[in-house]
Amino acid sequence: MGVAAQPVLVEKKARVPFKLAYRFVLLFMVVYLARPEDWIPGVHYLHLAKVLGIVAIVAFFGELGSARTRWPRECIYLFLLLGQMFLTVPFSPIWRGGAFNITEDFANVVPMILVIALSVNTLPRLRRMLYWQAAAVAVIAVIAVGKFRHAGGRLEGTLNGNYSNPNDFALAVVIALPICLAFMLRARNTIVKMIWLSCIAAMTYSVVLTASRAGMLAFGVAMSAALWQFSIKGRYRYLLVMLGGFALCALLLGGQQLKARYEAMVNPQAYQSAYGSAQQREALLKKSIVASFQYPIFGLGPGNFNTYSGNWHVTHNTYTQMSSETGLPGFILYMMILWCAIRNLQRAKRLTRRGTDLGLFAGAIQASLAGFLVGSFFASEGYQYFTYFLIVYTTAIYQIAKQRSRKTLPVPVRQTAVPELHEQPTETAWSAF
Repeated sequence: MGVAAQPVLVEKKARVPFKLAYRFVLLFMVVYLARPEDWIPGVHYLHLAKVLGIVAIVAFFGELGSARTRWPRECIYLFLLLGQMFLTVPFSPIWRGGAFNITEDFANVVPMILVIALSVNTLPRLRRMLYWQAAAVAVIAVIAVGKFRHAGGRLEGTLNGNYSNPNDFALAVVIALPICLAFMLRARNTIVKMIWLSCIAAMTYSVVLTASRAGMLAFGVAMSAALWQFSIKGRYRYLLVMLGGFALCALLLGGQQLKARYEAMVNPQAYQSAYGSAQQREALLKKSIVASFQYPIFGLGPGNFNTYSGNWHVTHNTYTQMSSETGLPGFILYMMILWCAIRNLQRAKRLTRRGTDLGLFAGAIQASLAGFLVGSFFASEGYQYFTYFLIVYTTAIYQIAKQRSRKTLPVPVRQTAVPELHEQPTETAWSAF
């Protein structure tokens, strides 16, 4: 007689959507972060980042029909912000053409953020995305320290884009530092752990060498938040001594320029140009606030504050950049996007255990976001990819944490004498490419 069929319980595993879109968006991230057009001759003619971005978006919409997804609220706000920017163009009192050009460039950012938000939907995908950002910025910081390119006595990056200006370079390093710290903590191999430690030390030194007052303030906030997450509330007590030692050594070895720039804030004779810069930024802040209320609905138009300022300078403040150039509606939408990021992390941490990989990444991104919120008060980052990469990482962390918290549904199946269980193939480290 045959064996009677018995119902058994198996886990119902859904197919992970947007596999092709994710592969192209990961390649886009690698190209965008490593900037091969700056160090490989002839590559800039290929426009790799733009091409890969377009292919990723096309692949995303090609796979969209087979996936049931809801747009995250922060992505909806981002599209509304883009719409507000387009509305400002015909009403710009300064330069409509310039406002349109900046808005057109920003229109390339928005769909890519949506693709990342919906395609980075598993922990391995998130881990690879964070790894490339951390590794790329770490390598660039190490090279910058090794070459020590000066910009008026201050370290600047070795590549263009966000890496060229000392202040922007410092903020990019600060954002990546807690992520590097998370990879160091999760490393099991001693050699790998030492490599990450060396990168963290070099990145700390690079921030000091930039002599960026805003960058150092953001560094202090980000590292304090990271220590609170990993050392005070976590079990990694040695981080207090280690990171404190790195910062102290960096300040002793290369902090003379930074010290002089801080002294110039109260003593003009200490550093004339730094004192003038501080005074100028205070005047720009006040002027951007005046512009925000002078043109409250449509603003000056994206990118037009430098003309309005009278001396071709940006606001050096992301918040007043958005309020003065996109109007108060744009500023409110931007603040709502930031609030969604903060709330994503709060919700994710309630669903995630502290010692897991996802818990480490949530703590690291929370520290990076804290540093960014402070650093962006002294920099104009409203239209940059780096800003929204950080936002969308919080989206991915929350979505993954929510998926993992759900209970798997038992499904009855019929079993013969020799049951066979078929599982979906899992992604490997190489499958992203």
